[in-house]
Amino acid sequence: MRRKFYCSLIIYVIAIFNLKAQNVPFESWAAGINAGLYGIGIQGATSLSPNFKIRIGYDYFKFINNDTKEFDVNVEYSGYKGSTQAELTETDIVFPNLKTLVDYYPVDYGIFCITAGFYIGENRASTNGLVKDYRVLAEFLGENPVLIYEDIIITPYSDGRFEGRLKVGNLFKPYLGIGLGRTIPRNKVGFKFELGLVYQGKYSLTSPNIDNLDDDWLNRFSEDINLNISEEILNWWPMVNLSLTYRIR
Repeated sequence: MRRKFYCSLIIYVIAIFNLKAQNVPFESWAAGINAGLYGIGIQGATSLSPNFKIRIGYDYFKFINNDTKEFDVNVEYSGYKGSTQAELTETDIVFPNLKTLVDYYPVDYGIFCITAGFYIGENRASTNGLVKDYRVLAEFLGENPVLIYEDIIITPYSDGRFEGRLKVGNLFKPYLGIGLGRTIPRNKVGFKFELGLVYQGKYSLTSPNIDNLDDDWLNRFSEDINLNISEEILNWWPMVNLSLTYRIR
């Protein structure tokens, strides 16, 4: 009888130690790669508890578009009114972001999680443009004319070139999403799918050649050059992400 009691006690103690070992923070580790709407990234993860995991990583996205986008601008100078064409000749988009994300699994060792965290990085887009026949107009009028698109004033360089830099949101960007899959796989390799939103905040345009912007200039300009982007998308960036993770221990 006493032997059975001691055996049961030993089994119970072993079970308790195993359970505590599983609950030790930073006991499990994983590393992986991911791809999504913030680009391609790398990340490392560790376990805080059976319900909480934390990830730290870096995502990078770069896009260069050399397609020409044309639009009309009005020309005004000393009573003269006319129009000419301008074009965007190159667009460069860069999203470099560090990230820290915490995954909460409502069910111990489940596959559904709620994720909260933040991204840190300066998302930006830059473009180069050209006003066609600008030199001809300047010679015809005797001086550089004023160019107007909607209510936007464009003052190109003497050769007709102009440039702009769009800062997309804030440096610090909160994130909230949901996911299917394990941050730290139970086997050696695992997959995870995420869907969420990044609040980027307000955008701003800086340019030595462009002035007098109103609050709705981006939406109007995007429609005119058939660019599928809007103020709402820039403020609330949709996030879709797929990751491949390798369990280290």
